[in-house]
Amino acid sequence: MSYEELAHDKRLMAQTAAAMYGGATVDAAIEGIVPGDPSFAIAPALAALALVSVVLLVGPRLPRRALAMLGPIGVLLIAAALAATPGAGDGAILYVWPVLWTTFFFGPRGGIAIVCLVGLAHAGTLLVLPASSSYPGRWLDVMASASVLVVVTTILTRRNRELLAQLASEARTDALTGLLNRRGFDERAQIELTRARREGGSIAVVMFDIDYFKRINDEWGHDTGDAVLARTAALLADQSRDIDVVARLGGEEFAVLMPSSDAEGAARLADRARAAVGKAESPGLPAVRMSAGLAAAEAPESAQELLQAADIALYRAKRSGRDRTERFDGGAAERRPSEVRSPTGAGGRR
Repeated sequence: MSYEELAHDKRLMAQTAAAMYGGATVDAAIEGIVPGDPSFAIAPALAALALVSVVLLVGPRLPRRALAMLGPIGVLLIAAALAATPGAGDGAILYVWPVLWTTFFFGPRGGIAIVCLVGLAHAGTLLVLPASSSYPGRWLDVMASASVLVVVTTILTRRNRELLAQLASEARTDALTGLLNRRGFDERAQIELTRARREGGSIAVVMFDIDYFKRINDEWGHDTGDAVLARTAALLADQSRDIDVVARLGGEEFAVLMPSSDAEGAARLADRARAAVGKAESPGLPAVRMSAGLAAAEAPESAQELLQAADIALYRAKRSGRDRTERFDGGAAERRPSEVRSPTGAGGRR
């Protein structure tokens, strides 16, 4: 779940607010029974206890704007309790709860607003306390602590959001080639298929497989094999259009999803990409060839259906001698079960 989803989860907002108010109630009750502690104001504590029940019962169903008031209400209850408690005390530390809660769920703007409210509420509290308990340092301590809390929470939240975005991106990207992996391809394919069904357009898929790739690993080593895969991926991306979805499905198997393209356009890409890979020369890397299979359809039911069709065509290209492009034509011979292999990217072809 992303930070944005957490920050807009009304159930989480209600539960954490209830914990905040419940904690304040428990703290007030403990102070009331500890010997030597000053007497506490019972009205704010009872109000906080009542809010716990209300928030738990109806909080998740309230609008987010209504839930936003839970932070300011907490500030006012804390200020009221402090105003009714004689002596210097250390109850002002409770302000950190509504400040932290508001900053997390409503961002820097919410944090700034709640700190301003804390400043006003705490200033009013100090004005009604005896002069001996209302020195300016108490207000400055609270404001400095609340302001730093907003800054730190904002920085940590932003960093957490960046890390989550990075993890999400890495989960969809092949580490070796930088292309999308199977998960990323499936997600993008679903988006493009939805658009194709809505607009009634054609969409094509080309699947590529490096010929005799196992021999490269056996004779040249896996490091060289990885370098060949990375070079092939770069060439495929270079030959594809900006709107195409290029992915490494696994092993030596690649796929290119081509929105707004028919079989002719897919065939041109397949031959162009195979030619580029075949002509590529890199020091220390062997020359390679690729086979390709393609399929195209107007508003197909699923990406899996289109991939399987392209995979059948690719299988036929491999059986027909490799280093060629084949199209799926939907004929009976293409549907023989012995020739159908699920495109899992296991790299089983040689």
